[in-house]
Amino acid sequence: MITWMQRHKKYLVVTIWISVIAFVGAGFVGWGAYDFNSDRASAIAKVENRKITVQEYQLAYANYYNFYNNMLGGGLTQEKADQMGLEKIVLESIINETLILAYADEIGLRVMDSEIKQALASDTAFQKNGVFDKETYYRVIKQSQIKPKDYEIGLGKKLLLAKVQNVLKLKPTKAEEELFTSSMFMKDRVAIDIITLDEGEAVVSEDEIKKYWDKHKTEYLTEKSYDLSTIEVALTQKELDEEKLKAFYQEKRHNYKAADGKILSFADARVDVEKDYRLKLSKREALETYLLFKKSQMNATGEKNVKLSDTEFPVEQLKKAKIGTVLKPIETKNGYIIVKIIGIKNPEPKPYQEAKAQILAKLQAEKKVSALAKKAEARLGIFNGRDIGFISRDSAKVINGLTQVESLEFINFVFDNNKLVNYKIIGNKAVLYKILEQDLLSNVKAEKYATLVNDSIKQMKQAEINKNLVLNLKKRYDVEQFYKGK
Repeated sequence: MITWMQRHKKYLVVTIWISVIAFVGAGFVGWGAYDFNSDRASAIAKVENRKITVQEYQLAYANYYNFYNNMLGGGLTQEKADQMGLEKIVLESIINETLILAYADEIGLRVMDSEIKQALASDTAFQKNGVFDKETYYRVIKQSQIKPKDYEIGLGKKLLLAKVQNVLKLKPTKAEEELFTSSMFMKDRVAIDIITLDEGEAVVSEDEIKKYWDKHKTEYLTEKSYDLSTIEVALTQKELDEEKLKAFYQEKRHNYKAADGKILSFADARVDVEKDYRLKLSKREALETYLLFKKSQMNATGEKNVKLSDTEFPVEQLKKAKIGTVLKPIETKNGYIIVKIIGIKNPEPKPYQEAKAQILAKLQAEKKVSALAKKAEARLGIFNGRDIGFISRDSAKVINGLTQVESLEFINFVFDNNKLVNYKIIGNKAVLYKILEQDLLSNVKAEKYATLVNDSIKQMKQAEINKNLVLNLKKRYDVEQFYKGK
């Protein structure tokens, strides 16, 4: 999946290029090679007179992180994000959009306050009964950990970028529409052959693993972790005052919503309300414990080792702290925990036996691909294959021998290249194919997807214009990059 993400990252940039505002759903990044000289500490880069602030970068990073995390079904870890070079993708994207903002400044494009107000008023996230509601706006912004002023500045940039895009917008020509229609709605009659490897065709020896480890051992590191001494403060179990509990619910009722967004009644939300209220009541004891622990007037009652990938612990707080630091009470499922950092274990090369499984998997995957490719290329000119009939880009058929997902991947590959005879490696299989016949789909189908064709042409032309514009602007404007990324 990481390979797929790296291969398609340029399309992501086009997809969410002008999305400056993001609700933070991922941890903020560590700074690595950051330059803290003078006022650079407040910015990661500067394009002409426009600074790219740390907060802007963090919001953009969270936006990209969420995009990939949703695509992976919640399976994106910080390690995977680092492997695909997410920080550099975000840096490139935000610098590119700032170049375009600088260009907007030069040609005199502006965004008026009234335009920002109009954009806020038309955003359904800030509406109540179909009308902009100031209380809802401030509540949503507060929950997103963004100041209204910062949100509005970011929204202004988004609107300005949209203005530039509108200026550069080109309509599809008739010839382009005809070319795209032919390309997108061609149907091919295809013959295929599926080959696999025999047992023993992609064996990796112990010697190969050791040789690889000797050369690449610095790539297989242990995860950074923190040794903590802890004190846990449990939720108070005292009997609750019913009237005070209801008053707490009234104050915080916007936090208790059903799946459809409607606010839950007190009765339906009671379990969560009671837990939150007990957390509030227990906070005083937690703060008192924190102060005593910090002054060494109370001893730890437990120990804990937390890795950077631990999603149930606010590791970002640990990144900023030094050995000996006592952190303020951290909310948990059962109350609060106060921790003191007693040790930091930095990444170091794993012992051979620990790294062996990872290396074996990598080398086996590479050998399988290489062996499949060699086997497929040897048979390309001589195979006849099995006629599977006509396929098109929007075919939903499951090809015998392939899963539904594999069938879709194969069909997309056939129409994404211009070879009549070729092969595609999918997992542990190589699918050889030859195109026997080509034909256009009906005019009815082409008309049905006319809007899709038009939008596709616009997006492709816009992406090409953006690419060339940015290349020219990089030569024209001064770009100072204070943070280089990992």
